[in-house]
Amino acid sequence: MDVGLEHDKHNGSGHRRQAAVLFADLTGFTTLVETVEPEIVYQVVKPLMDDLVAIARRHGGEIQQVLGDGFMCVFGLRETIGDEADRAVRAGLALVAAGGSRSVRPSVHAGVEWGEVFVTPSWPPAGYGVWGRAVNLAQRLCSLAGPGELQIGPGAYAMAGRGTGGIPTGPAVLKGIRQPVLSHRVPAAAGAPTSHYKLV
Repeated sequence: MDVGLEHDKHNGSGHRRQAAVLFADLTGFTTLVETVEPEIVYQVVKPLMDDLVAIARRHGGEIQQVLGDGFMCVFGLRETIGDEADRAVRAGLALVAAGGSRSVRPSVHAGVEWGEVFVTPSWPPAGYGVWGRAVNLAQRLCSLAGPGELQIGPGAYAMAGRGTGGIPTGPAVLKGIRQPVLSHRVPAAAGAPTSHYKLV
């Protein structure tokens, strides 16, 4: 247990730490919702989301938000040991590889960034709030990613992305981000054979 986090929760304070933030979404979710009954949406989404959450947790990530078709996951929320970006990139590659290519199992796209965040108590039922540029950037990179693709932000790439075979996307203008961002994209199929990462 992180004593600092427990102290923050009870005293309404917060503190900074280095962490990696991963967002993952299902591709085509809106189309699915618009074309089939809600029960069918659930039957399609639940098995894949179960797999994705298990993958993220297996790499040491903590799920902070689940929004129907995706989630936000933080690595290093309770303890910083130096491999947060590496675990987040590994998880991101495994997540996009776990997706499918048809409506019976939608494809997955994801974005990851590493940097300094501010961790605070949150409103129930969430345990903690995570604030900072890395959170916004990871979310925007997830939106930028194509089906079956991981977008790695500059901070995460510098820390852990060089072995992924990531392809530079060129400076991208992202909503709400002041300066263009140079990210690297890794298609799921390319992530496994060209890198030292094992997709588990």
